[in-house]
Amino acid sequence: MTKDELYTYFVNSKMFEQWHWYSWHFEFWKKKEEHPFASSIVDALLNCESKMPSFAKGMADEIAAISGLEKNEDHYEQLLQRLSEILIINQLVLSFKDDPVSFDREPTSGTSKKNPEITISTKDYKVGIEVKAPSLLKHQKIRANNKTQVASRFIDKTEIDKITKGEVTTPRDNPIKDFLISADQKFKSFKENEVNFRGLLVVVWDDFIYEPISALTHHSSGLFTKNSFAKDKNGQPLTFSNVDAVIIVRHLHQFNAAASGSPLIDNKTHAMDYGEKGNFPPKAFIVNPHGSGMSETIIESLQAFTPCPQMGAEYMPKELIWWIPT
Repeated sequence: MTKDELYTYFVNSKMFEQWHWYSWHFEFWKKKEEHPFASSIVDALLNCESKMPSFAKGMADEIAAISGLEKNEDHYEQLLQRLSEILIINQLVLSFKDDPVSFDREPTSGTSKKNPEITISTKDYKVGIEVKAPSLLKHQKIRANNKTQVASRFIDKTEIDKITKGEVTTPRDNPIKDFLISADQKFKSFKENEVNFRGLLVVVWDDFIYEPISALTHHSSGLFTKNSFAKDKNGQPLTFSNVDAVIIVRHLHQFNAAASGSPLIDNKTHAMDYGEKGNFPPKAFIVNPHGSGMSETIIESLQAFTPCPQMGAEYMPKELIWWIPT
């Protein structure tokens, strides 16, 4: 598929039959021009197509279908989920473009109908990749207006409310729990039926990366700790053992900036610019203590590192944050 063919496919899709957040960006093609945001999406889809035939049209259909309700924020967040999937899959395809590996989109294993975004198979291992992006618009508004933020469940909410009179941003950790539950279910049949299978959850967040890191690792409540706030019916911590690791990427704000025509930060040049190895900001790799480890090649391809103080204060789990107006 050529670039012209893919643009034509978008222009003839549902994106232009009813209201869509991105129709304005793709409409430039009708005038034989390109908007940088649309161009970045198209280029990434075509790159993914090189490893997975029909990927570009399939994802274009999914993007175009999220339409019909003018300025609907739920649709906007659904589109961020699709962009996040493209971002991560594109980076993996670029990393393995010259290697004899196979990519499968939305594969299944055994009798289960649950499936991750993709699997990557080599002669030595198979890795399932599940990509998730949280709904953050409401949380971002609350976070921007409150002076106090609680980043982890280290204290009872009623106690913190007494201090802050309710004007506090509470932990955004339930989405991480839900992502782990979903990924654990999707990887389960692969673990049972595939040799040397590993499951990786990739979470695309905004610039406040301490939020998901705290949700996973804070000693008082982290989902990968013995004090996890997620318990089974017997009161025991959920282990999510089919999810071997989580990688967290700071990028949702870049999508927002690119779509609005605002400058991108951290030397990013376009919406699907994942960044070069060694560049700021680092991606965080967090291993599940109940998992089976993760391929070093996959970790390196996504440029991820285990959080440490040298990566910056925002890579350490947090309890309380007080925002000081500037």
